[in-house]
Amino acid sequence: MSIERIKSVANQIMNRLPAVKGKGEEATKQALVLPMLDALGFDIWNPSEVCPEFEADFAVKKFGQKEKVDIALLLSNVPRVYIEVKQIDFHLDGHEGQLARYFNATQTVTLAILTNGIEWRFFTDTGDPNVMDSQPFHVAKIDSVDQGLEVMARFAKAVFSPDAIRDYATELRYTAQIANLLRNEIDLKEKDPSEYFIRWILKSDNMYDGVVNNNVVERFKPIVKAGLTRVIREIVRRSITAMDVEAAQANQTTPSGAFVHNESVTPCEPKSIEVSESDNYRPSIVTTEKELAVFAIVKEQFEKSILASKMIFDASSRKEVPLAISYKDTTAYFGIYFNKPSWWVMRVQIEGRKPWVGFNIDPTVGRGLIPTNIDVLEGNPYSEFRLSINNPEDFHQLNRLIFAAFEKAILDRTKAAVETGFKNESDNSPQKSETTGTAAK
Repeated sequence: MSIERIKSVANQIMNRLPAVKGKGEEATKQALVLPMLDALGFDIWNPSEVCPEFEADFAVKKFGQKEKVDIALLLSNVPRVYIEVKQIDFHLDGHEGQLARYFNATQTVTLAILTNGIEWRFFTDTGDPNVMDSQPFHVAKIDSVDQGLEVMARFAKAVFSPDAIRDYATELRYTAQIANLLRNEIDLKEKDPSEYFIRWILKSDNMYDGVVNNNVVERFKPIVKAGLTRVIREIVRRSITAMDVEAAQANQTTPSGAFVHNESVTPCEPKSIEVSESDNYRPSIVTTEKELAVFAIVKEQFEKSILASKMIFDASSRKEVPLAISYKDTTAYFGIYFNKPSWWVMRVQIEGRKPWVGFNIDPTVGRGLIPTNIDVLEGNPYSEFRLSINNPEDFHQLNRLIFAAFEKAILDRTKAAVETGFKNESDNSPQKSETTGTAAK
């Protein structure tokens, strides 16, 4: 799987458009949709993986026939993606309803796609679980200048992760909405701050002692506007200065083509982190093809191991759940984890001047599993045990370390489950015997 292959197929699709237009939905599916699924790594000739006319439990009769999903993508015989295909001449607006019914009725499906072969709309459930959002979190248009194909690479079979898709969709959706809200409030060129915003400021941190009525709001409009204008100017000046400094440093010290990363701390990490100058940190979160390639290798090793069918105890839900591998990108590292980001297995920084991978294992254990051509690095705040790497292919050599990190993550969860069981027992919880018994397995 590579973005270059996806772009190549997109070019082929563009060349086929004249022959497909006016030929109906089946021609769109065969000539435009299935080739793209093939580029994403799905076996389009295997109906147990790419199933046309998929009939699920929700199927109900309509006009004497059962409703069926145009295409279902299954992984390990479990439906994960539903695709509704319309012929190339159709506009997609108003066709989400049927897809939403299918999505909402199947808990294992986390991605729904509505497409006419040229435009691809991607939906998930960033609000209520198992309820498809009314708006797509991403739209790719093969015939536009900004095709949006890089995002499609996240949905490839080799890196498919329900949790990662949902996290990414949530980030896209709410970042855009919050940005629009703030833009409307602080874009002061042609308007004053809204009444809601002024009332919020006056009620914050004992800003105003009196009653905030309409007269007070009107009196404070120019004051709030002046304060916002001052802050925006300060931020702009500071940003320009920082950009000048960063550009100067990059010209002096950064090799051609390297990324310059700013120090960043994720919410779960200590705030007083000191990072050496040799560690590069990205100023924004951009999941790269290299990072997805790393996840694909690690995911394949997990799925081929005896751990793929294992259950793990989740203390928050007080029950055993299937073990699932996923990833989460941050400005500091690309993290791979089981079920929850806090159950991390490894952390990777592959885009910096000195790429590294950190494993969540005891360094003493890890040193006995290192290949001879891999160098050990000093620990940093993100991982006590780190190795130097050059490219994603190095992870094929690290299978012993990867498996050890898998086992360590599971062991940590098992210990936590036992501790939860003891707490339940001491609290005389009505679920104490069930929880303790499950945890001890």
